[in-house]
Amino acid sequence: MLIKLWKSLMYALHGIRYGFVTKKNITLFIFFAGVVAALLMWLGTSKVKFAIIMAAWILTIIMEITNSAIETIIDTLHPEYSKGVGHAKDMMSGAVFLAMVMAFLVTLLMIWDPLAAKMALLVK
Repeated sequence: MLIKLWKSLMYALHGIRYGFVTKKNITLFIFFAGVVAALLMWLGTSKVKFAIIMAAWILTIIMEITNSAIETIIDTLHPEYSKGVGHAKDMMSGAVFLAMVMAFLVTLLMIWDPLAAKMALLVK
């Protein structure tokens, strides 16, 4: 049972690594999440706010991984252009976009006041 669980974990980590190495959007979202995490630490954000904001960014990464996986399957099974396939890909891209907008808004709303206060101190 532990061997099966270990293998499952290794497949999952391989999938994340493969996406990070081969898909620029996944790499970009992971980079943004890292920048946001550093910003939150600099601001001294509470653990709860930190967890909520990072959950929003991780959701964006999850959506991009899912989008990339579905696009890979579609491109493999149906390599020629199809209007229906195009719509499916557009909808997945739309889901990623909405997750990204949500992560950005959650971040902005939760850090606005402490960020403004920190910036005011720097300006003085």
